Amino acid sequence: MKTDGADSDLAPPHAASLAESMRAFGYDLATALADLADNSLFAGASHIRLQFHWDGEHSAIALADDGAGMSEATLVESMRLGSRNPSEQRDASDLGRFGLGLKTASFSQCRRVTVFTRMKGSAAPAIRCWDLDHIAKTDRWQLLREASPRAKKLAACLADQPSGTVVVWENLDRLAAGTRTESDAEQDAFLRQADQVGEHFAMVFHRLMDGHRRVEFALNGVPLKPWDPFLAGEEATQRLPVERLRCNGQLVEVEAFVLPHLSKVAPAVHLRAAGLKGWNAHQGFYIYRNRRLLVAGDWLGVKGWRQEEHYKLARIRVDLPNALDHAWEIDVTKSRARPPERLRRELARIGECARAMAKRIYSFRGAKLIPKEGEERIFLWHQKAKHGRVSYALDREHPLIRASLAASRSTGALSALLRLIEETVPVPLINITDREQPDQTSGPFETNRAAEIVDVMREAFGALTGSGYSTAEAVARLRAMEPFPRFPAELQGFLDDVSE
Repeated sequence: MKTDGADSDLAPPHAASLAESMRAFGYDLATALADLADNSLFAGASHIRLQFHWDGEHSAIALADDGAGMSEATLVESMRLGSRNPSEQRDASDLGRFGLGLKTASFSQCRRVTVFTRMKGSAAPAIRCWDLDHIAKTDRWQLLREASPRAKKLAACLADQPSGTVVVWENLDRLAAGTRTESDAEQDAFLRQADQVGEHFAMVFHRLMDGHRRVEFALNGVPLKPWDPFLAGEEATQRLPVERLRCNGQLVEVEAFVLPHLSKVAPAVHLRAAGLKGWNAHQGFYIYRNRRLLVAGDWLGVKGWRQEEHYKLARIRVDLPNALDHAWEIDVTKSRARPPERLRRELARIGECARAMAKRIYSFRGAKLIPKEGEERIFLWHQKAKHGRVSYALDREHPLIRASLAASRSTGALSALLRLIEETVPVPLINITDREQPDQTSGPFETNRAAEIVDVMREAFGALTGSGYSTAEAVARLRAMEPFPRFPAELQGFLDDVSE
């Protein structure tokens, strides 16, 4: 297309081609709907409602809020692609950046998106609709002013509130194409997707659901409960001091949490704390912008750091202002962030402290009862290596084994029993279970009451003194005998009773 100037041409993109290309921005269903909810939050909504309407391939999804709404002119501008410049200075509470979220998020999941919006005092809502099939047919960016009967029905809630906005997705070709209304299995699959979206919202918006600005979210009429990744309300959760780092003249607040071992929290709490993707996947840094979660657990590319079992209790909260979007390379889908080089060393230092604490807590449960070189502890087991093969043997010099052998009427039978125990330790099964179900393997006395631990201490102490050890020698050996030092309160209480 020629311009008035001789040295340039106008080459606007073809509407049909660009519209289809914009469907591949990397959203999934949950992140796309969360992007819509960001607009509702910026509009001051205190209630955000998701509705998954099942009707086979005619199914639809609606997100409704009670925010300030928009005028008709503002609605038309917000439906424009690239309605804002990402380099412009924004309101500090703004969760958008590119002016693309509503459109790209919607196009990624449906072929028809209709927006109904009403400001306080308006007689009727303003309506605009993008229909990709219409764009494909006309190859023009024609913004439609009419809504389908189904969309109008899903937006009927606007009639009962002074202001707000409803976004309706129809023609869900990536979620419901080819499905049949009468198919129970396909309906169940559709509703499972809804449940996953609910869990995503509970994670991404948890600080807004449970903070000073309490926003209520509901899915198909059921209120969503926030998912706190840091178990901040649990007494056994350890918190490192808050650190405030400077970046481009802005403050970045960082707080590290080390979550409790499963034995320190209720089973239901531990199960929910695993999150959408499981314990290992949710370790690392949690990046928030304006209290909205962007990244739910990642080591941010720190060299050599991977998501490993023994670091899974480390979760670190990082709070950013939206003025740092560019510096942190926040993408359109708001699901990726990359820290600037000037902060990497500080974040790695904080992360290293949290990882070390998490490893100690994890290792307390999973520690092998094998002595390290120079360690002044009395262990029951020794590791042996011969001809490239590793095996485990009971320490015949262990005070209790020596006492038992000395007191036994049949030393041969007891020695045979000890050898049989050594030869039948189910090492392969233990390894498989610990790898596949690490949280199901109990540590020493993990499931026992304090009184039962003390009973074992008492029997061990009696065996030591009965075999010739003095009280002082028996006390010294008991203090060093694994796993008793892991229970300092019970051990000290027992020894106090002995001294009395």
